[in-house]
Amino acid sequence: MRLFLTTSLGQIGAILRAASSTHLINSRSSAAMPRSFNQAACNTCRVRKVKCDEAMPVCQRCSKAQRYCDRTAPVPQFHNNTSREDAAKPDSTAASSAPFPAPTNPRRALQNPSIARYFHHYIAHIAPWYDLSDASSTFATRLPEASLERALPLSAILALSAVHMSRTSAPSARAAAEFYHGHCVRLLIELTAGDYGDEDAQGLALASVCLLRSYEILSEEVDPNRHLQGAYSLAAHRNPLNDYPGSGIRAAGFWNYLREDITFSLFRQCPLKIDLERMPLPVRHDTDQDRLNTVSLILGRIINACFSSTVTEEAWAFLFGMLEDWRSGLPSRFAPFAKTDRGLGLALPSIWMLRDCHAAALHYRLVSTTLLCTHATPERLPDLRALLDDDDDRAGVGITALDVAESLALDVCGVAFTTDAPAVQVNSFGPIAFCARFLRAEPARQELVRRLLACRRSIGWPVQRLVADLEAEWRVPTARATRDDE
Repeated sequence: MRLFLTTSLGQIGAILRAASSTHLINSRSSAAMPRSFNQAACNTCRVRKVKCDEAMPVCQRCSKAQRYCDRTAPVPQFHNNTSREDAAKPDSTAASSAPFPAPTNPRRALQNPSIARYFHHYIAHIAPWYDLSDASSTFATRLPEASLERALPLSAILALSAVHMSRTSAPSARAAAEFYHGHCVRLLIELTAGDYGDEDAQGLALASVCLLRSYEILSEEVDPNRHLQGAYSLAAHRNPLNDYPGSGIRAAGFWNYLREDITFSLFRQCPLKIDLERMPLPVRHDTDQDRLNTVSLILGRIINACFSSTVTEEAWAFLFGMLEDWRSGLPSRFAPFAKTDRGLGLALPSIWMLRDCHAAALHYRLVSTTLLCTHATPERLPDLRALLDDDDDRAGVGITALDVAESLALDVCGVAFTTDAPAVQVNSFGPIAFCARFLRAEPARQELVRRLLACRRSIGWPVQRLVADLEAEWRVPTARATRDDE
């Protein structure tokens, strides 16, 4: 475990050094001789100013040092003219001249009314996104508590909260968002195992990068996926047999990373960054949120299988059995307590769930079934229909893969917008991105677009990318989206 701490903290520093390399290099250019820009070198070696052997996918220098070998394009970050020495001294002249209070003294920074408002906005409106599968509400409780004493989580919280407010209610908050994002990146770059040698600190780093992942999505029209790659170096090296069933900030960070990875994979139709094969499914579920975490692992395995290669009959049967075993063990409270096929004259069904985590669990079951549907033989379609709700009349109607996929897509959209909870809707964008491609009725498509655009105003999520992708899919024959209904 100690080796994991050293390795992953070094790797997260490397990815974030690359993300801010433009500023770091420019700020030193006046004191150093100019160097030729070698595009074949990895960003990690470039920022550390060492020679890269250009090996792919990981150069030898990064491999030996156990650092993240980053090859993403560096992007401009907030330029803070304060030196590292000055930044560590809150009372310095440089710090006092900054446009916002530095996070190096969290309690002092929070005395600023605007900063206090950002902090409270995170707790009240954003933390529930991250506590969707956590009965302890770690991101709403323990993470803010840690932020009262530590600059890293505070800067991540303020960056995300400010950028969210800039998209929903206060455009002027964008400057604060960029300021604290820049601070958070630098703090992560400087983080070492010697600085934080305990599990909570490891969790704070992972949780902070998970927040930066949402910052990244909210602040840019095109998803660059930089911080999700950075979080991988912290999440992928966990001990799967001992760590993930635990509680605390690190476990909460892992489950959030997994859900963010799932969302990205469903958007891009690509495998996860993390390999879940060695991670066994939990056999104990103390809370309903634990059952959501279990189906997250199942969906992750199905994604890796379906987007990596051709799914064999044996692999399909194994994945189907794993999903069916989980579904059959659910308490009855996980089922919708009410369902209307076309609610209030709308084109999407109304599906009422008892709790937000139940809605998210149903979403993951539906998208898992849809993925299996796209790789099912005709002989397997009755098995898929059995995964639909037992009291669902459509379970016996769909006779083709497209019929089943469209039925599942309607339910995915219905659950998201009937629940009408930001945490559920943010988590539903991945399932909607993959499943809604199979909607064939124009009224359902139009209602989905209308409701997604409404989310942009209320949640701040850049859903225009999702809408554009769906509209492009709808312009091509839907029959190509399945295995031609063999």
